Amino acid sequence: MSFTRWLLKLRSSSRHGTTARKSRRTARSEPARRSCLQLECLEDRCMPSFLGPVNYAAGEYPTAIAAADFNGDGRLDLPVANPYSSTVSILLGNGDGTFQPAQNSVTGTNPSSLAVGDFNHDGKLDIVTANAYDMSVLLGNGDGAFQPASNFGIGSDNPLSVAVGDFNGDNTLDLGVTSSLFVIDGYDDWGDPYGHHEGHANVLLGNGDGTFGLPSTTVLNSTDPVSADVADFNGDAKLDVATANFEYGTVSVLLGDGNGNLQAPTDFYAGYYPLAVAAGDVNGDGDIDLLTANFYGNNVSVLLGDGTGGFGAAQSYGDGNSTGSVSLADFNHDGHLDIAARTDNGTVSAVSVLLGKGNGAFSPPVRSPAGTNLTAVATGDFNGDGWLDAATTNFSVNNNVAVLINDHSWPPADAPSVTVNDMTVTEGNTGSTNATFTVSLSAAYGQPVTVHYETANGTATAGSDYTAVSGDVIIAAGQTTRTFTIAVLGDRSAELTENFFVNLSSATNATIADGQGIGTIFDDEPRISINDVTVTEGNTGTVSATFTVSLSVAYDVAVTVHYQGVNGSATAGSDYAAASGEVIIAAGQTTKTFTVAVIGDRSAEPSENFVVNLSAATNGLIVDSQGVGTITDDEPRISISDVTKTEGKKNQTTLFTFTVTLSAAYDQPVTVSFRTTDGTATTGDNDYVARTGTLTFAPGETTKTITIEVKGDNKREADETFYLDLFGNSGNALFTRNRGIGTILNDD
Repeated sequence: MSFTRWLLKLRSSSRHGTTARKSRRTARSEPARRSCLQLECLEDRCMPSFLGPVNYAAGEYPTAIAAADFNGDGRLDLPVANPYSSTVSILLGNGDGTFQPAQNSVTGTNPSSLAVGDFNHDGKLDIVTANAYDMSVLLGNGDGAFQPASNFGIGSDNPLSVAVGDFNGDNTLDLGVTSSLFVIDGYDDWGDPYGHHEGHANVLLGNGDGTFGLPSTTVLNSTDPVSADVADFNGDAKLDVATANFEYGTVSVLLGDGNGNLQAPTDFYAGYYPLAVAAGDVNGDGDIDLLTANFYGNNVSVLLGDGTGGFGAAQSYGDGNSTGSVSLADFNHDGHLDIAARTDNGTVSAVSVLLGKGNGAFSPPVRSPAGTNLTAVATGDFNGDGWLDAATTNFSVNNNVAVLINDHSWPPADAPSVTVNDMTVTEGNTGSTNATFTVSLSAAYGQPVTVHYETANGTATAGSDYTAVSGDVIIAAGQTTRTFTIAVLGDRSAELTENFFVNLSSATNATIADGQGIGTIFDDEPRISINDVTVTEGNTGTVSATFTVSLSVAYDVAVTVHYQGVNGSATAGSDYAAASGEVIIAAGQTTKTFTVAVIGDRSAEPSENFVVNLSAATNGLIVDSQGVGTITDDEPRISISDVTKTEGKKNQTTLFTFTVTLSAAYDQPVTVSFRTTDGTATTGDNDYVARTGTLTFAPGETTKTITIEVKGDNKREADETFYLDLFGNSGNALFTRNRGIGTILNDD
């Protein structure tokens, strides 16, 4: 399960009591970049255009990561928060892009957000984590090891994310923490509490010795402030806080007063379920802007700041992949901040970068796959070449950190995006047919654009269905399209529609927005089907059930298919004649028939069926392989009517006449017996006169009557019923209704 799916699953669980608080805390998102320290302390960051990932083991289910120098050797190290093992892993950097094995330090329960800073003024970097129920501070020894964790709470709240900054201007680092509090409104009949959640933003002032004071808490308008970042949004030289509010689709901005307190929040719409927030000046106007990663929106939103703490409408960028993190950095050395986001297409997670154009606009994302369950990304120059690299946590079964080294091959920020279309062709019977794909640019560009393409099997196979190719497409400066062809191989093999893929890669002077074209191969051999048939069997001899085999289109050679009769409820030999054979539909024709003999008899029986199965087709594909033959019995069906009358007065007799009917006249006599049966009316109470007997329908007759005497009385009583039941029918007829109901209406 991906980190994001885990988050959503836990957030949908019960939201009251200890269990609810634990579930919500364990499912938190990670905090954003701590801008005040200028440390790459980026929990949910992703970047593109890197060399292949190199993996290093971490703790269980790593969810947060940062980059900082913990042992003072001038090389960046990686701290990782591991919720399931309740540890922080430290991977010391070797300075060449590789890292040493993880060293683990115990934290509070389920840490899933971390930040870095020197909290005790000893010149050595420390770590703070937000845990399921409390916070942990691990003071650094300066050699990559840490003192035992010191744990502290923030009242009854469950911490969600942590950021670092000096909120009161005393040159001591403080903590900005988002949290959620379950407020009990009452108790149900079982004694369980019910209530609601409140989201909080908290400032905990540092004491300069690695400890922190009590929180100054501000109530948010949301319940899920899953991520936070710290910056001066209104230009007053006092740090403020921004939170990403998951369920509300907003960011909250809380302006600081310079004393460690936050004002009431102002909310701005960000996108559909934002999981992370980051702050930075993306348009170069000196005002801090906000970015959010929107999980269900599958995009990143940019909100440009106005320098007073206000923000413009969100502008969205993305490629349709689920987005769960966001950060800012200059990855291509052009002096403009770029957006890095963790994206996921359901199979592969990637580090995606949207190159900034310096005016608040961004290019389409460039994806660098790095695992299957990425959660967080940190950036830093891990190999000392002056270019930012990436390290990302792989959540769940991978339990590792993937390091990606920048390969310096970034397209210009104003470069167009490249797409490739899908193509559908009919294969033909011989030779080949060209599937022509078009590579398109989002806009004409002043330099040539080159992109590599390569085919890959889908349900179609290279060599037998199409010709595998690879190559480069060059779109000249000022042009927007270029085509290339794939040969689809014709044959006379009837098969299902198949597909192959054309994948784009290695674009120069462009980004790839849609890197996969689908080639669909329609088979042109005809489709074969068979109809169903219904016949009435007759009494003697046989009746032909004529089946029709049909082609979807006429073909230029004969089409052959085998048929075989198979028992259903009907039995070969007694109900129909066993049948099998070949049907040949000549070239240019579309139908051919064959017959199955249905055997007549005088046995009354329900409708029966058999099936005819098609198989072993040549020059065609069977799409409906089974015809059903239904044999309708022609022997008559017997039914009886109901009768309703008033009973009459005492000593009167009322005749109830029931009608027995055959469904059709028959050429032989049909016999049936009858008898009366008590209901609420009984012969013992002298309500009616019992009767039994036998009816015989002569050939050609369809109705007979039976009369029952009902005795009147002067009793005041409810309406009563008796029954006239048919039984003992001759073998040449069946019942459809063999009980008649006599209803005696009381008239007293």
